[in-house]
Amino acid sequence: MKGRTNSGSWLPWVVLLFLCGFRGSAQSSSAFDRGLAEFRAGNYPSAAALFTDAEAASPGTTDALLYQAKSLVHLQDFAGAERALRSYVLSHRDSADALYMLGFVLNRENRPAESLASYTQAAAITRPTADDLKIVGLDSVLLADYADAIKWLEKAATIDETNQDVWYYLGRAYYTKARFLEARKAFLKILELDPRNVRAENNLGLIFESNGEPAAAIEAYRRAIAWQEQTLRPSEQPYVNLGNLLMEQGQTKEANGPLEKAVALAPNNAFCRLTLGVYYRKVGQMEGAQRELERATQLEPDNAVAHYQLGRLYKEIHALDRAQAEFDRTAELQSRAAGSQSVTPNH
Repeated sequence: MKGRTNSGSWLPWVVLLFLCGFRGSAQSSSAFDRGLAEFRAGNYPSAAALFTDAEAASPGTTDALLYQAKSLVHLQDFAGAERALRSYVLSHRDSADALYMLGFVLNRENRPAESLASYTQAAAITRPTADDLKIVGLDSVLLADYADAIKWLEKAATIDETNQDVWYYLGRAYYTKARFLEARKAFLKILELDPRNVRAENNLGLIFESNGEPAAAIEAYRRAIAWQEQTLRPSEQPYVNLGNLLMEQGQTKEANGPLEKAVALAPNNAFCRLTLGVYYRKVGQMEGAQRELERATQLEPDNAVAHYQLGRLYKEIHALDRAQAEFDRTAELQSRAAGSQSVTPNH
């Protein structure tokens, strides 16, 4: 397919295929040429403005709106990118590139059903790449249709066996459905491609935990931590997973460091705050526990576990009215979740 790539990996949520050129066509606008130069230099705000000028000068006759959308994707202005793409498609109805990009943008806007519709329309024009099918799989995950997610991610893996993102999301889908052997194979495939991949090693730890192998899980988490020590943006995940498991294994003293490190790395991660709060409560640091658990419920107001743990804390410090309010909130959230599951169709 002209103008599209089949890259083995994507920049986080900014698709590499959007960095490459699309079909060449005569571009008459000097604003377009300047915009293209700015785009290639990575000056995305000025590029987007120039492409707006180019489109105004010659409506529908250039790829200005397409490149404006690409610029806005880099700026994570997905609403603006969607507007540009929908306008572009009105005069370029057979542009698979625009439709695939629109599908990606809609996924980022958490509109999976519309994203799937755009991908389906694009696939009728040009065969999808592994990265396209990856987003289709992620749309299915957002729709809680894991059977379809696994189907499309497996197909993506057959198209490009070196695509680490595909293997990662496939492994996560397998793990969610408790298909641990298949999940383990997916993460081992990533480690075959990238022997010090932190995400894959951390997820192997989760699989070992699920299989009742805590010693192997602890070793995997510690390896993941060691591998990311020199990185600029270490992940909090192996720290919180290690600390949580050590706490569950009764190694309370050893759990403190990893849990506090996880919160330091990701202060707005509710699970990290929740886990550290539970740790503080267990060791009698009630002031710290209250701070962390209250923050967890602020970050995720609909997290039933966080409200329950906060209720336990309030009960232990004899704030009984506040405890009852948290337990009532927990029951409300659990009832709502049960009702939602009961009306969810099977796939």
